Amino acid sequence: MRLMFKLYKIFTALALMITGFFTFAGILSIFTVGFYPLLIVSVMAWGACFIHSILSIYLQRSLLIPEVQLKENTPGGIRIMGVITLIWGGILFLLGAGILAMPPEAKKDVVQQLGGDNPAVLTPMGIVFLLIGFILTFNANLSFRFLREWTQRDERQEEE
Repeated sequence: MRLMFKLYKIFTALALMITGFFTFAGILSIFTVGFYPLLIVSVMAWGACFIHSILSIYLQRSLLIPEVQLKENTPGGIRIMGVITLIWGGILFLLGAGILAMPPEAKKDVVQQLGGDNPAVLTPMGIVFLLIGFILTFNANLSFRFLREWTQRDERQEEE
């Protein structure tokens, strides 16, 4: 198994765990807090990333076992959900970079407005956003790469 495919499997597993947690936490939040538009959009974005991870697992299975075919709408789903995942991961990455780039006075003001007293809590939060954004975008890029490989293999099989 090639290194990039191993990385694809690892990053898909990480993305599946992260997005699954935030998707189901968001759904529970909707039921407890109520329907707020921003919360619903967030759950939909996390859900799209979660679906992308599941479809990536099916793609990996089809690449490892050529006899197992993908359903005909799976490649399109990977593309659509992959674009949403890239956008969401990019937003999270930029959010994390923005938090880390904030001057200490601004961090103090933000934490005070939120009712806290320790601005040092924003630094780990920014790092977590950066990591999650990187994991999601890297996984989506790998899925596009291996989907292209699967498509080329499938076209070769049809020609034979």
